[in-house]
Amino acid sequence: MIYVFQDETKLPAGWLEKVAALRAALDQLDTKAKRKAYIDGRAAIWGEVKDALLEMSHNKCWYSEAPDAVSDWHVDHFRPKLRALDEDRTAHDGYPWLAFDWKNYRIAGSYPNSPHTDDHGTTRGKWDFFPLSPGSVRATWDQRSTANETVLLLDPASKTDPKLMTFDEEGLPLPVDPNNVIVKKRVETTVHLLYLDSPRLVAARKKKWREISELIEEYRLACPDTYEACTLQDHQRVVRLIAKLSEAAGPKAAYAATARACLRANDLSEFIGAIEEAAAA
Repeated sequence: MIYVFQDETKLPAGWLEKVAALRAALDQLDTKAKRKAYIDGRAAIWGEVKDALLEMSHNKCWYSEAPDAVSDWHVDHFRPKLRALDEDRTAHDGYPWLAFDWKNYRIAGSYPNSPHTDDHGTTRGKWDFFPLSPGSVRATWDQRSTANETVLLLDPASKTDPKLMTFDEEGLPLPVDPNNVIVKKRVETTVHLLYLDSPRLVAARKKKWREISELIEEYRLACPDTYEACTLQDHQRVVRLIAKLSEAAGPKAAYAATARACLRANDLSEFIGAIEEAAAA
């Protein structure tokens, strides 16, 4: 998971005006049943921005960073629109007022977003899950502020959340600070509910780590031990390898967070800052 900038300029012309009218009509409905029927009957509206959301993440799942070309892309409501489940499946009212709010949308591959059974018989997948920490006050239709919600799921649209998760050489997701109980809990909850440790994702990340490791080794062997011995070809080789590393860990690359974790593990974290600055420019 890396940060995904929600770029309003990529939305289709006229779409915001269309959903503003839908939100205004939804606000006039006085029962949950009416609101549910209204939302269900207009579900096609968020499909109209699917391509724009994919463009924002360079055609990758916002949660897994997988460029899954064979599965259906889902426009996930980060805060579920009609029902929100705790980790123990305790059900709460959802966030219907956010049903037509594009800032609540995340592009998700069908695997992390839909219920799947893992090798232990446990159901994984985001689905309607949206757990909060104990003591959090859930927003409601009548009190819509989310300021008092402490969300356990990491959000790719948050600048800080993706930085709490890292990966190892085996492709497994880990908390960046396992000694911090809050970081550990949020990462573990996210990994479990989004099934980010599924065998196919782990294998893909392991392959990515190996590719980056090979590039790093090539980079470190790219020039002689002394500058005086360097040739023009050595300079060109180093520049070319830095460009390859930057591309492999940049926002357009699949599993960029794994590439960045590998760079950190090899004491090349300064490359990551340059990549992030370039992506924000």
